Amino acid sequence: MKDSALKVLYLHNNQLLAGGLHAGKVIKGEEISVVPSRWLDASLSPVILGVQGGSQCLSCGAGQEPTLTLEPVNIMELYLGAKESKSFTFYRRDMGLTSSFESAAYPGWFLCTVPEADQPVRLTQLPDNAGWNAPITDFYFQQCD
Repeated sequence: MKDSALKVLYLHNNQLLAGGLHAGKVIKGEEISVVPSRWLDASLSPVILGVQGGSQCLSCGAGQEPTLTLEPVNIMELYLGAKESKSFTFYRRDMGLTSSFESAAYPGWFLCTVPEADQPVRLTQLPDNAGWNAPITDFYFQQCD
């Protein structure tokens, strides 16, 4: 998974960052595990995103404002669970070659990176007048074998 500026997503100190080079070496991107969220409207393409082989999942938290965190929960437990997992679910919207990911728990908040390298992946609301330093909400998402 890369953002539209071609920065790869990678783990560092249990935080998901977006970048390309670190100490002069090309960073190998983290493989993102994806399963559908079975409890929400399938026509909206709800997905749960995991890292480290699905042993940790991206969550928007449960506070007043969304906060993107990695939680130590197995992606398959969320997939097979008996209740909806809205805080772990994102609606995937495909737009040509890229996709955006909107929080199911916080409508209007999207997974994003910032133009600077090696910064945390976070959540943002889409600005009305996006300038050159606006958050990046479009991602290239390719399936691995």
